[in-house]
Amino acid sequence: MSRKSIHPTNHAVERFEERVLPQLPESQRIIMQKKEKIRHTLYKITRSIDIEEESNLVIHVNAFLILKGNPPIPLTLVIHPLRKILLTLYISPNWENIGSQENPTWRFCL
Repeated sequence: MSRKSIHPTNHAVERFEERVLPQLPESQRIIMQKKEKIRHTLYKITRSIDIEEESNLVIHVNAFLILKGNPPIPLTLVIHPLRKILLTLYISPNWENIGSQENPTWRFCL
């Protein structure tokens, strides 16, 4: 499939609000509160993903949300490559914020 647009579903936008927004410092939460800003951010993340083949199987792709002035947040994106949609997303397993909400520090833990 290579770098084609992957469209976020409303469900993916809602999961971003539920799972990722609380992990952001307050200044970023204020900026990211609008659904259109979230949608734009999800398009930006998915454009950086290179999917080798179109398949009818759902795939899980690890990516990082990078917002200026903040450490990257590890995400797992659930994508349907054939339909070119982002179904949902969540904070990647085994990652935890060992800092605070205003000063996050992400660490991979086994």
